[in-house]
Amino acid sequence: MFSPIWSGKTPNRSDEEVAEWERQQAKLHQDYDSPWLSGLVTFSGFVAAFIGSVAVFFLAVHLVHGRGWLPYALMIAGLVGAHLGLRAMRYQKRRHARRSAGEDRWQARRDRRSE
Repeated sequence: MFSPIWSGKTPNRSDEEVAEWERQQAKLHQDYDSPWLSGLVTFSGFVAAFIGSVAVFFLAVHLVHGRGWLPYALMIAGLVGAHLGLRAMRYQKRRHARRSAGEDRWQARRDRRSE
């Protein structure tokens, strides 16, 4: 037996299956109203990994010689601090969005029960 992909036929799906699939896709692509923040977090992670690895190399070289290591240590601390700060901000926004969505759900249940 051939799969629907190979046979060229499209499977007939009920409206409920399509609606469920669309809900799942919307949930997967939900970004809690902050796509720019998620992009910044991803970019800062890349910058912290790339520039941070070079800075760690120079830090190790300067630590062997015993002086001039402070600027590299501060650079690493700044990169890591900025990245962790952005991640914490995104976490708080997502947590707040989940809480408000949960409150809306509970409010709707209370309204249905009171009717």
